[in-house]
Amino acid sequence: MHVIVIYGTVEGHTRKIARTVSATIQSLGHQVTVFDAGDLGDADLDLADAVIVCAPVHMGQFPSAIAHWLSAHDTALAGLPGAFISVSLASASPFPEEHAEIQKITQTFFDQTGWHPGLVHQAAGALRYPRYDFLKRLLMKHIAYREGGPTDVTKDHEFTNWNALAAFVTGFIEHCADGRAAAKRQAG
Repeated sequence: MHVIVIYGTVEGHTRKIARTVSATIQSLGHQVTVFDAGDLGDADLDLADAVIVCAPVHMGQFPSAIAHWLSAHDTALAGLPGAFISVSLASASPFPEEHAEIQKITQTFFDQTGWHPGLVHQAAGALRYPRYDFLKRLLMKHIAYREGGPTDVTKDHEFTNWNALAAFVTGFIEHCADGRAAAKRQAG
């Protein structure tokens, strides 16, 4: 099976997640091609058996490059099993209302792009203080302090549950493989 992984990133953490997704797929014995939506020309979805999209939420929105790509390929994507990994600090929050808000943002994104993947995973992101400009660093430190999070601005702080991410990807790949096996049985 060949899986296309498409990601968007702002400070680089979603790229790290996409690479982990890719490594997990390869460890399961499948082929994978990873594309950055910001650099993406036209990924050949004819080669794909499944698609996983990884996108971060910043200021309540997903990257426009991801939205444009999904909208432009909605017909091809409709015929492929798809999974979406939403990356946000809200997913690491102890407050249920923030989890509800990120789910609402994700659903609105699907409605706007017309793509509705079969599986969705909400992954906690990272505070990448050293990569922020002064004002963003100050704002993010204030938010982290208010929520009881880390405020050491000299280093990155990752909140991603890598085991949960690997389990999600493994489950999606197994689901796709089961679907392909069932289709072969029906055809043969």
